[in-house]
Amino acid sequence: MRAMPLALPYLEEAQQGLVRHFGLTRFRPGQDQVISSVMSGRNTVVVMPTGAGKSLCYQLPATLLPGLTLVVSPLIALMKDQVEALTARGIAATFINSSLSDLERAERMRRLRAREYKLLYVAPERFRSLSFLETLSTVGVDLFAVDEAHCISQWGHDFRPDYAMLGQVRKRLRPPRTVALTATATPEVRADIIRILLMKDPQEFAMGFDRPNLFLGKQEVGGDQDRYAACARLAALGGSGIIYCSTRRAAEGVFSELHGKGLKAVLYHAGMEDDARRRAQDTFMSTKDAVAVATNAFGMGIDKPDIRFVAHANIPRAVEAYYQEIGRAGRDGGDARAVLLFNHADVYTQERLIQSSHPSEAVFGDVWNVLQSVEEFERGVYALAGTVNASEFEVSAALRILEREGKIERGGRGEGEHGITLTEKALAAHPHSPDAQRLLKSLLETFPVGRQATTELPILARRTGLSVDEVRHALSLLEKSGAAKVRRPFSGRSIRALERVPFRELELDLSRVREQERQNLQLLRRMTEYAYTDRDKRCRRGAILRYFGQRDVGASCGNCDVCTPEKMPVLLAGGPAASSRSRGSSSAAAPPVTSYSELASTELRRWRKDLARDLGVAPFIIFNDATLLGLSAALPIDRESFLAVKGTGESRWERFGPKVVEICLMARAAGHEPQAVPATPPRVRKARVRRSA
Repeated sequence: MRAMPLALPYLEEAQQGLVRHFGLTRFRPGQDQVISSVMSGRNTVVVMPTGAGKSLCYQLPATLLPGLTLVVSPLIALMKDQVEALTARGIAATFINSSLSDLERAERMRRLRAREYKLLYVAPERFRSLSFLETLSTVGVDLFAVDEAHCISQWGHDFRPDYAMLGQVRKRLRPPRTVALTATATPEVRADIIRILLMKDPQEFAMGFDRPNLFLGKQEVGGDQDRYAACARLAALGGSGIIYCSTRRAAEGVFSELHGKGLKAVLYHAGMEDDARRRAQDTFMSTKDAVAVATNAFGMGIDKPDIRFVAHANIPRAVEAYYQEIGRAGRDGGDARAVLLFNHADVYTQERLIQSSHPSEAVFGDVWNVLQSVEEFERGVYALAGTVNASEFEVSAALRILEREGKIERGGRGEGEHGITLTEKALAAHPHSPDAQRLLKSLLETFPVGRQATTELPILARRTGLSVDEVRHALSLLEKSGAAKVRRPFSGRSIRALERVPFRELELDLSRVREQERQNLQLLRRMTEYAYTDRDKRCRRGAILRYFGQRDVGASCGNCDVCTPEKMPVLLAGGPAASSRSRGSSSAAAPPVTSYSELASTELRRWRKDLARDLGVAPFIIFNDATLLGLSAALPIDRESFLAVKGTGESRWERFGPKVVEICLMARAAGHEPQAVPATPPRVRKARVRRSA
């Protein structure tokens, strides 16, 4: 990594632009070096933590360069927020994505061809359009900016296949400079970014990972009651905070606990309606000491400087995701906490989520066979999952992959006509909402009372001058007041197979799916190692900084639970000993297995060790020692007896069952008898993955 000279080229021009366009008087650490590199025409890779001001590193050059800056961003909501902020400053910016109508998209393309924009935000999927690429080639791109660039690498915590084609896009557009930016990237991810984007001799910047004001700690918890109590106590310490949960169900449980204790909590996850999520985010941003309980769907674009804590109620899938999320705390420079609530059972939950995100060939085959039996499947993912006897999570993942491979197509969400019946109450209704008043007036002028009429929301939007979202909300208000009855169109997305062939002739290559699954399990193992840092008495902050490639790391940071345990807040009654007692009572398992087949145990351990080495994962990811002992005792030879052993499950049966049965049959043939395995206590239930986070 090269050091920039003290006299930075273009610095004076950049400082003038900083004041003129953004109303700021000075750069944050590192921004001036990155902007100077970009303005000099260097390809640049930037790794700065959340809140360090990465966006300015391409937005400011965009205002100084003569042509177009093309920004690749993965999230529609983030594009919208950034474009609104730029236009408010008088900077000509826009986005083109799937949220626009055909007319809106056509108008923005016209203005793009007329060279009216300085910045254009797009998702990587947009480059599938050849006509869009041709337009960009004609207009020309002065700066190609790739935001959230870790999505390029399969070793990144949020790999997206469409990001992998950006190197070829860049080769076609031939921009004079490219900048790739991310908040979290290990050296191997940075190498992937450079290789896939076809960058030659880029200038690399990796800076600002250390957040001295952020205390890093871990609290071991036994079960949900421990988890809820720790979250409530942390929230009661005061200050605004975010509590991340791995699933919607977990988030709803934590939220109910905080809400029941009178704490100012809001709930946020991808399963909520758009309006509800928007209200939750607005409440969090505007309310002092508000606590957001959320899945990882929450956080992109959140810039609340006074967040005093970020807690993870469940272990995240990767160190990169964890560090990005805790980076939202303490941006004002004040003291803040990042606390990981840890129970090793959560590792198995995350493992199951990863496996469900990478479905087996059997799930793909079952889904494909159902789609072959109908012209178009219009009953939604939930019904499809029930039909093939798989989780909704697995089926959603299978559909995403089939769509990516061009084997199926899905219709737009909520397409079709609404049926609206105005009731007698409509004649005397006086809605409080101005939007609802305007919509009701239009409906009364157009539709008869008492008879159903059909229409589409865009038509109502044009008639009333409201947006489609405003019409949808106003219609909901009229429905709640009894002024109208509403029949909505199918709210999911229709699914249609594009080929009519048996699954075995589909030529679906799942090798990339299996490799990505292996890498995600490896990232989870690294996160688990971070959780256990305190067991080795190693500085927790040092472990993270070394993970991201920083070499000059001291032995003690003075602000983590290992270096200064006295700073760790007491989150469970009775302190750390209480969590140990809780683990003994809530997740204590059945009595240990004492009688088992030594032959089966030896062979199972040897097989597990070899498989773990091949997959590049820790052996416990395959089966932990207790489960292996249970299998050695029960010697299962079919699915039912396999699933009766604690720590197995359907996904493990499908992946490992045949080999386990083979070893158990060998042990039985050698004269070993199956033993009764102690039953699991009733309180311990195996988690089931039904919905995505």
